[in-house]
Amino acid sequence: MSNVLLAAVLGVAGLIGLCGAAQGEGVPGGESRAQPVPPADTLRVLTFNIWVGGERGDPDKAVSRARTLEALRLADADIICMQEQSGKGEEYAAGLGYRILVQGGSTAILTRHEIVAESERTWGAKIRLPSGREVWAFNVHFPAAPYQPYQLVGIEYHGGRFVSTEADAITEARLARGEPALRCLRDLQPALRSGLPVFLAGDFNEPSHLDWTPAAIARRGLPTPAAWPTTTMFADAGFTDAYRAIYPDPVAKPGFTWTPRPDERDVMDRIDLVLFAGQGVRVTRAQVLGESSATSDLVMEAFPSDHRGMVATFTLDGPVPPPTSPTTPTTPTAPTGK
Repeated sequence: MSNVLLAAVLGVAGLIGLCGAAQGEGVPGGESRAQPVPPADTLRVLTFNIWVGGERGDPDKAVSRARTLEALRLADADIICMQEQSGKGEEYAAGLGYRILVQGGSTAILTRHEIVAESERTWGAKIRLPSGREVWAFNVHFPAAPYQPYQLVGIEYHGGRFVSTEADAITEARLARGEPALRCLRDLQPALRSGLPVFLAGDFNEPSHLDWTPAAIARRGLPTPAAWPTTTMFADAGFTDAYRAIYPDPVAKPGFTWTPRPDERDVMDRIDLVLFAGQGVRVTRAQVLGESSATSDLVMEAFPSDHRGMVATFTLDGPVPPPTSPTTPTTPTAPTGK
């Protein structure tokens, strides 16, 4: 073979080898083909204010805690955003066999899956599913007073002034919850930018802007429609209300979570919410956890709380990101940045 012909053959062979290496063929660790997407995940997210450690539902605190644990089991949630855990969150996590991020005196995130990180101000936890998919869950318990539905109808509550217009009610809501809601929104910005599914759930202590519509207010005999500001702010940030995505009509399906234990004069409302954002996530079901079939989808006799729970079921079908290194969640003794 001539030197010219030999050189040509070797040159072609080299090009073939380079192409094979670029495609990861025969090169350990060099595989660059798209990884197969695993089957879709189903994820259930519960928000539940358990009422002062779950101890107020019965004169016997132990009985009340046992009923609270029963309610948590009935919900069968993969992620639980718990409010008023009052130092009992770890007890419930142990009873369920779940991991927990205690966020402070009031709130905790429980999950049957792995907690791999927490947000800077501990409003949220990054959770890894067995498929390798990761999600963020943020848990809120915004201030209860002053409570604008009561202010609008003249019910005394923690000294809140009575108001009569939507503008005054919105001003009062911003004064009550605007600052902590903004702190939460700042803390979850990196999660939103990541593109991962993000869940924001909790006791908002404020109705949804999707609920106080003219038709709903007329049906309920309340004084004015209201575009409540806290949920409006999170909707503007890209969040969708899971319950209203399934049941868009607040007249047909009000979904009240406040309260299964009404006073003689009270205002029923949906203040316990599950919101979601991100890529590769869609809601398929939304259920109220409570005391009777007249008010709830998941029913438990001797329901232990003064709030009903809200459970949303999601399908996750996005790609699996490269794994991140887990970090040990902290358990602060006081709220961090709340």
